[in-house]
Amino acid sequence: MAYFEFVHNLGIHSWDIPALIALIAMVVMILVHRSNQKNREEEFEKDLDKKIQEIREETGTEQDA
Repeated sequence: MAYFEFVHNLGIHSWDIPALIALIAMVVMILVHRSNQKNREEEFEKDLDKKIQEIREETGTEQDA
């Protein structure tokens, strides 16, 4: 009974703290995923530009020959 009174005197329920912890964990996971995704996209764009440049150079040298 003491736990019940302690929890309800604070104005929270017993599931609020685990739910808050889960919410914080999810927000952290989303932020980390978003950051990693941005890094992957930037890397992909750089690789794509490099490959396009290589293709243009190959095409340019073949036309000269």
